[in-house]
This record gives sequence, structure tokens and C-alpha cells, in this order.
Amino acid sequence: MVVAVARDAAFHFYYEENLELLELHGARLAFFSPLAGEVVPAEAAGLYIGGGFPEEFAARLAEQTEVAQSIRAAIEAGMPAFAECGGYMYLTEAIRDTNGNSYPMAGVVPGSIAMQKKRAALGLREVKGLPGNYLLPEGETARGHEYHYSVYEPKGGGLPHAYETVGTSGVKKEGSLYVRLVAGYTHLHFASNPGLVSRWLEMCLYYQEERSAPC
Repeated sequence: MVVAVARDAAFHFYYEENLELLELHGARLAFFSPLAGEVVPAEAAGLYIGGGFPEEFAARLAEQTEVAQSIRAAIEAGMPAFAECGGYMYLTEAIRDTNGNSYPMAGVVPGSIAMQKKRAALGLREVKGLPGNYLLPEGETARGHEYHYSVYEPKGGGLPHAYETVGTSGVKKEGSLYVRLVAGYTHLHFASNPGLVSRWLEMCLYYQEERSAPC
């Protein structure tokens, strides 16, 4: 089973243990570069878009419309996907820099990202799953961290939240759920709840079988 992993200068922060755990559970990782115009690999049954600094490459990412289309199509077709921090930012409709310039992104999550000069979040997080989150079912917990200078501005009512997080600034709901996408600012460390990996890959296998079934 293949899990596509976005990896380049814009998306380069991953807990290496997360990637190792996916491989230990039988996944084959297929790295691709959105910045270089590489679309989601055709053989992928899952998608992982990690953190980084997409805001620094927003203009270049905005030019890669085929990449954005391939990601939208994969997620809307039901591919199990996980995006964290920079990956979450990229999946929104646009990133707006501190000068007010707006750059279109993948357009999966309604709303946009606003960069700010003041840090928005920093610190460790305990995360509890909310209803509809198959990676971290309601009531289950995991640990990770947040670090970003941006805020998500939802459009309309927004999507259902993915998590409830606990940190030094208190308790809040964050992230988004859409089809089989679980996305949010929090970087989750899979070793804090190994069930994350097994549940994700089980869903990838289900999607792979679903996709190959005759119409």
C-alpha cells in the first residue's frame, strides 16, 4: 500500500518517527514535490501533507494548479488524508501575507490563512478526537505541538473541527474534517497513540479496495 508524502522546501517538517511507523505497519512511502509540480502519485492510497513554510513559497505554489487539482480530486474521491500545520494551510482557499497579498491554494478547506507578524501559537499539545475523526476517534487522545504565525479564517460555518486541544493557553477546538481528510495546525506524534497509524492504513486499504472494485 502506498502513502503519498509531500516533501520539499515548502513541506519538510515531519516527525521522522511518524514516517518510520507508517513503514513499520506496511506502508510504502512515495514522496512528491508540490513545488516542483509533481501531482499525487497515481498508485497512492493515502496522502500525508506535513508542516513547513508554505507562506514563503505561496506564489510558486499558487502557480502549480495541476498539483492543487490532483490533491482536491484525491481527497474528494475519498482518499484518506492527513495534513498538519503547513499542509493544513495549503489546503485552504488562500494564504494572505502580512502585506495583504493573497495567493490561491488547493481550495479543499473553505476559508483562508492570514499571516501575522506576531506568533499565534507555540507549545506542546494534548489532543482529543472529536466526532467524525476516524484517525483519532472521539475521546481518544494523542500528543504533539503547535508552532505558527498564522490564523485560519473560516468561510461560512466552516467544516467540523478535528480536535480539541489542551495547551498553556487553555482548551480550544481546531482543525477540519472533510470526507476522509483530517487536518489541523497540530503536529501529532504518532507514537503517542499508535492506533493512529493502524486506523489510517486500514482506511487506506479500504479506499484502495473501493477504488479497484468494478462499477
